[in-house]
Amino acid sequence: MKWQEVRELYPNQFVKFKVLESRIIGNKEYVDDVAVIKAISDGKEAMKEFVNCKPEELVYSTKNKEVVIQLVENIGIKRSI
Repeated sequence: MKWQEVRELYPNQFVKFKVLESRIIGNKEYVDDVAVIKAISDGKEAMKEFVNCKPEELVYSTKNKEVVIQLVENIGIKRSI
């Protein structure tokens, strides 16, 4: 399902979804196609769902016109004892 369709079906809500199709431009991932798992009307519940998401799942607000994920390079920190 395209993000615009999700926004129309679930206006001003959070939705939990699995990313089906996306594209990476620079250090951002733009999500094009999703599979909605569930709609979440409460912000507190959305945070609980976000914390318990599997790696391929996201919780996002339909107030946003598009789903954009900022990609961060994993930088390890070494510690000496």
